[in-house]
Amino acid sequence: MSKTRDLCWLKKKVYQSDISGYHIKDKKDSIVMKTIERELPLLFEGAEASDDPGSSLVLSLAGDVGSDGYEIKKTETGYGITASTENGLLYGVFSLHRILITKGTLPFKSEPDQSIRMINHWDNFDGSIERGYAGESIYYDRNNFRGDMEIVRSYARLLASTGINSISINNVNVHRKETFFIKGENLKEIRKIADVFSEYGIRTYLAINFAAPIVVGGLDTADPLEPEVAAWWENVTADIYKEIPQFGGFIVKADSEGEPGPFTYNRTHEDGANMLARAIKPLGGIIIWRCFVYNCAQDWRDRSLDRARAAYDIFMEHDGKFEDNVILQIKNGPIDFQIREPNSPLFGALKKNKSNTGIPDYPGVHRASDRYLLPGTHVERNFGF
Repeated sequence: MSKTRDLCWLKKKVYQSDISGYHIKDKKDSIVMKTIERELPLLFEGAEASDDPGSSLVLSLAGDVGSDGYEIKKTETGYGITASTENGLLYGVFSLHRILITKGTLPFKSEPDQSIRMINHWDNFDGSIERGYAGESIYYDRNNFRGDMEIVRSYARLLASTGINSISINNVNVHRKETFFIKGENLKEIRKIADVFSEYGIRTYLAINFAAPIVVGGLDTADPLEPEVAAWWENVTADIYKEIPQFGGFIVKADSEGEPGPFTYNRTHEDGANMLARAIKPLGGIIIWRCFVYNCAQDWRDRSLDRARAAYDIFMEHDGKFEDNVILQIKNGPIDFQIREPNSPLFGALKKNKSNTGIPDYPGVHRASDRYLLPGTHVERNFGF
């Protein structure tokens, strides 16, 4: 790891007299397991690989703590971490580091109740970040890929240490150059980024332009009910997975704030999302379809209009009609750029489809730039469904 970069909460090694070696039971030759073995000596002073099952730190793929869960216990010889999956073991390793650094207590058990824990980047190919507040993109620079895999790896380990397992690496407001990320040489560069994230159990997603069949494919339409459009997306997804086998799927912002979508063709969001879902489903992919949809041309002074219920009106009639690999991403509140606002009316209303929560993507705007996010996020996460 570079000495010029801040490794944040992972910079400090644990000096623990009762950790002198580690042993991994039933070790598999996998990319995440290699990461675990690379991380152990970075996090724990004196942690060297051992064939002794009675080592001071023992990692085991056993138990039933969910796909990404883990359990840490104090043992007679030191510490034991058990998990059902390699991702869970990795999270357990980072968690033990945190517990020992902060003088926390054991035993400790974690069973995530959210299978997708994602960061949505709003990075643009020119290197800028929409509503970014901490410098330029770590992926792009002046319409080129930066190619700095060291900083991506440093970032990936920070994310994995907090349990993040998914990431989208470009702005949901997809500009023209980024529309071409799904084809050709761009995919080879994205593969390099995805490979690094996969080392830490993180799947890479791309935000796509719904009009890509026209912009990239040269078709006359992007109508989701046209067979040629569906076939085009099937070919595109096949090419992506051929290049990036661990690819996660697509993020889609459609018919909102000027972005193209199925409304252009008098189709529904059910039509648009399901067409893409059927194209990517055989490859194990997921469509994350944003529900923050409204008519941005509305006159806010017209009190007969209720923008706060726009997403509810659009999506409720389609509840239960989306493919099972579609996740409806509901923004925390129904408006935008609010210091605090009520929860979206879709929360608790959509009962038949998979959905997730979009936590605010801005720390504040205008004069509210020092907004404190935690109280609002607490309310959103504890909303009574």
